[in-house]
Amino acid sequence: MAIQPAAGTRRMQRPGFLLDLITGTETDLDSLQRLAEAGALALGGSGQVECGAVLARVAGPPETAGNTFDAAGWAASEDRHGDGPLTQAMSAAELVMVDDGTSSRWQAYRRRLAASGYGGALAVPLGLEDRSSCALLFLVRNAATLTREFEAEATRFADMASQSLRLALEVRSVRSAGDNLKNVLESRTSIDVACGVLMAQNSCSYPEAFSKLAGVSRQRNLKVRSVAENIIKALAGGISARFEPPAVA
Repeated sequence: MAIQPAAGTRRMQRPGFLLDLITGTETDLDSLQRLAEAGALALGGSGQVECGAVLARVAGPPETAGNTFDAAGWAASEDRHGDGPLTQAMSAAELVMVDDGTSSRWQAYRRRLAASGYGGALAVPLGLEDRSSCALLFLVRNAATLTREFEAEATRFADMASQSLRLALEVRSVRSAGDNLKNVLESRTSIDVACGVLMAQNSCSYPEAFSKLAGVSRQRNLKVRSVAENIIKALAGGISARFEPPAVA
């Protein structure tokens, strides 16, 4: 059965259109949720198709989302059963169809779909970088919906979405690295200022001053940065920051 392109699909076909998974999202899971919602709209219009999504990385458990509670549940269910079309789609980088004519491998999965009122499903991989993989699961109530045209639309949407998701992941990776660098630089600044204070007060070298900081850090089970910040606060308050006993709080 041929399907008419939904409003979301027509928008998808506009030149230069790129699915925005960054604006208004704080986490990768937020972007994945938006992706699932956009997938359901692009392929099914008003409620004809549900869409789940899974994002897997080398480290940590996979993240799952869906435009409906049931779709999110199906995206997450493969962990419980140990296998499924999403896993296959990501590992083999190929579409996986589950319908009346599916292979024997997916018969148990198809029976679970039927018991939940679905006529079939289509798993579509997204192209990401080596350390991440993602796939979308389009769920339909009527297996006749899963036509060649539907597969082609799902593939086009996945190609477009791959660019957006890859960009979203890269942006957050850069932001995370920037935040880490900022913390390192802030720590380094506090430590350098504190060492300067100790060098002036004790007529010692930088390595000797840092050794004093490290010694108090071990003694009080504090980070070196925390010890350094205590010295700076004490100096601002007019309190001696020397490390000879009694130690300064």
